[in-house]
Amino acid sequence: MKRAAASKTLQKMNPHHYIPRLLVIITIGFGTFFAGCKPETNGDLGEPFDKVKGLLGTWELQAFTQQDLNSPIKETRDLSEFYLDGTVTPLQLTFREDRTYSVAIELGKNYFGEGGTWGFDDELYPTFLELTTNNDTLSYNLGGMVRDFDQAFSIEYRRNCNGTPTNIYTFEFNRLN
Repeated sequence: MKRAAASKTLQKMNPHHYIPRLLVIITIGFGTFFAGCKPETNGDLGEPFDKVKGLLGTWELQAFTQQDLNSPIKETRDLSEFYLDGTVTPLQLTFREDRTYSVAIELGKNYFGEGGTWGFDDELYPTFLELTTNNDTLSYNLGGMVRDFDQAFSIEYRRNCNGTPTNIYTFEFNRLN
């Protein structure tokens, strides 16, 4: 009992006891003051670019990588040699204005079908490129939306087994025209 009373007496006498509270109050006060002083945003971002025009043209494979999600080491392996050998024309995808696409492949596994129609999951804010063939609809994660002046484009094919992701194949393309 005496020890608790002595502790309270020391706290009352110690002016440093109130410093942390005072710092918190001052910090909140300055934060509130400066939050109200944000400059107004001026200008216009302009018209959004046309996602369809960005994808049109022929794209040639430059790199192919795989990430094995079941491996304890989450490394990404460069497997480009399965598609690129320096002698044959690399995998090419051509996207046309009429929303059809074609595939030209001489080496490697074809993950894109023989051709068909293409589209996005959402025309304004696409996340997936969807390729529809006679037999199937293939869906690829976009590595980023490409604009009509961009020269690089990447997509990811996420392979699943019984609903569990097992591999991520990343295809990186360069624009030919």
